[in-house]
Amino acid sequence: MLVFFILILSSGIGTANEIFVKSGESIQAAVNSAVSGDVIIVKPGTYTENINVTVHNLVIKSESGNPVNTIIMAKNPALDVFNVESDKVTISGFKIMEAHKDHAGVYMYKCKNCTIENSRLLNNTVGVYLENSDYNLILNNLIGKGDKGVVAQQSNYNTISGNRASKNRYGFYVPNSEGNVISNNTLSENKDYGLVLSTGVGNTLSENNASDNGRGIYLGNSDNNKISGNTITSNEVFGLFICPKSDKNSVLNNYFNNTVNAVPNNGTDNIYYIEKTPGTNIVGGSYLAGNYWSQPNGLGPSEITPDTDGDGIADKVYKIENSDYVDRMPLVAAKVKNPILPVANFSTNVTSGHPPLSVQFTDLSTNESERKWDFESDENIDSTDENPVHTFTEPGAYTVNLTASNENGTASKSYIIVVLEGSDTQDTELNKITSLPGFELIYGIFGFLAVFLYRKRG
Repeated sequence: MLVFFILILSSGIGTANEIFVKSGESIQAAVNSAVSGDVIIVKPGTYTENINVTVHNLVIKSESGNPVNTIIMAKNPALDVFNVESDKVTISGFKIMEAHKDHAGVYMYKCKNCTIENSRLLNNTVGVYLENSDYNLILNNLIGKGDKGVVAQQSNYNTISGNRASKNRYGFYVPNSEGNVISNNTLSENKDYGLVLSTGVGNTLSENNASDNGRGIYLGNSDNNKISGNTITSNEVFGLFICPKSDKNSVLNNYFNNTVNAVPNNGTDNIYYIEKTPGTNIVGGSYLAGNYWSQPNGLGPSEITPDTDGDGIADKVYKIENSDYVDRMPLVAAKVKNPILPVANFSTNVTSGHPPLSVQFTDLSTNESERKWDFESDENIDSTDENPVHTFTEPGAYTVNLTASNENGTASKSYIIVVLEGSDTQDTELNKITSLPGFELIYGIFGFLAVFLYRKRG
């Protein structure tokens, strides 16, 4: 009894409680019993319920970390699967499904510092819906087959990164929000739009792939946003649209390849290039400047405009169609040099012998900056010297491996060294006998006699 009391007491001192939920049990019941700092771990299974979270600083995660085998389906499709109204909540590793009638897989209202990660949100009207919620993380989720993948409405300074939104009507919809970072997402096969930014200020859209949507990226009444490093290709209607009431946006270092790459209208003080600045651009060139403008027919400005000085910047400015704007520094594809790879090679002074067998290895590799020797066939590094000597003390066949490497890659070569049974002492004694005076004469007489007797017997 005393031991049980001590265990309960110690579990509440400075440590989070872990609450396990088994298949057939209720996640909501675990949430109701939790306090701030607890971790709810859900075992694999299918759970049919709608979950309200009002406890701050709570982690709800699948035990396996694999959303395929831990599924939460809306018991009432007219409600959100997760309704979160608290701060510092993490939801991780679930397949979250079947919230309909304008409801979401995860709905967050007035939340801060929450994380939705590593989950699959499918067949919901909205995958993740942030409303009046700031400083949250939406990371590495698959969001599909709904009306909108992610909505961030009047929600500021959130990070939406590493997600894939596919086969929705809208991939991401971000109205009336500022300071959000939307990066490294894949927005594909969304019927109407990959990403819509409406009345947005100071948001960053970087390194996203918006491809094969009805329309790629749309800015409406949005100012001071940065659109950089994105790949915007194969969108049906246009790649980028900026409405006339969108001002002071920068569109730099993006890769366009659409029949209609941009409909920029005019607006005020939007920019499509900067002065040539050292840095690797989106097509591998050595300078940041404008954008790469290609087209499916191979006749885009970046594809057909000469670059006589080879700096990766086209010689001619590109006037964007139906606009007063120009890209004075359109990028052209960089000429990629083949990397210099190492070639591994070595030689030895002997390839076999009795133990102890000392072998001199000579490195004949080229283009290497580093070498590693494994003499004992155990995948351990025995030497990094250029021309090492190694002594083998036990009989056996040893596969000696040399790995040569440089900044561009690695190469290896192997050779077998055979260490024979016995020792060099036996060879030495035999050599002494065969070197005695008259040994060859005696050996010859006995050999002649053996042949004579054999023939006579026959």
